[in-house]
Amino acid sequence: MSAENLDNPTPTKKILESSPFSGIAVPIAIVLVGGLIIFGVTKMLSSGKNHRDLIDEMNSKTFGNRWVAAYELSKFLASSKIPKEDMPWVIENLSKVYFESVDARTRNFVVLALGSLNDPMALKVLNKALEDQDPQVKFNAVVSLGNMSKGSEIEWEKVEALLQQNEDAGLKQVALFTLASHDRPKTEEYALALLNSQERTLRYAASMVLINYKKTEALPVIGEILSLKYDNSTQGEINGAEVEALKLNVLENIEKSKWFAAVALVENSESNDTNVRVSTKAKQVLKVLKN
Repeated sequence: MSAENLDNPTPTKKILESSPFSGIAVPIAIVLVGGLIIFGVTKMLSSGKNHRDLIDEMNSKTFGNRWVAAYELSKFLASSKIPKEDMPWVIENLSKVYFESVDARTRNFVVLALGSLNDPMALKVLNKALEDQDPQVKFNAVVSLGNMSKGSEIEWEKVEALLQQNEDAGLKQVALFTLASHDRPKTEEYALALLNSQERTLRYAASMVLINYKKTEALPVIGEILSLKYDNSTQGEINGAEVEALKLNVLENIEKSKWFAAVALVENSESNDTNVRVSTKAKQVLKVLKN
């Protein structure tokens, strides 16, 4: 695998997988965030190495490709459990590499590795990474913080700053969902502010967050999503499979929130959507809403 294919991974974990917004993870990470490359490979770059071997390579003064070891470690930790007693040592060493590294790829993979551990000791680096100059490092830091347990000591002012001061639509999306997953007080306010965004991805993200708050202001955008066509072949537009995933996630969130105000939109999907999976899901949601 070439270095070029590894430069801009997105995390393998679902965004905000433990939150009431878990259903929207796939379309936000894959469908909506334009230009992001899915982080996935068919095999490790090397074999037979454990977390200690890889961290030793990252700390080696003579190891020329430190970021490769960081990449391997991020994959290892995402798929393997490390002994609990090793956790402080792993986090201490990864933190050291992050703060010493001038290479954004290395910092990125360190953040991915720390995020996969879901340990409070990793917060020092993850909070710092919210200020990283590399947008991909920031993105993965926000995602990692979204997956942390509620009550974690996250520097929320930095997450909110990404919504207010950043022009990167992908970063704004994950920042919004991270706030939502931790039930932050201003989440509804931020989502309402983005609901009329000219950036479609942000508009869709805001509307899905607002489903949980049962805000009728979101209904027009929800209707826009549920009316998307499957046969769009324009370059850069959402394709059929992505439209299906987006609609299914919207319907799932309406069902979870038991939002009766959306019943007319769901009825329209059941009657008119040409995708059998979507119309069937709409029928299921109607049963929940009407019982």
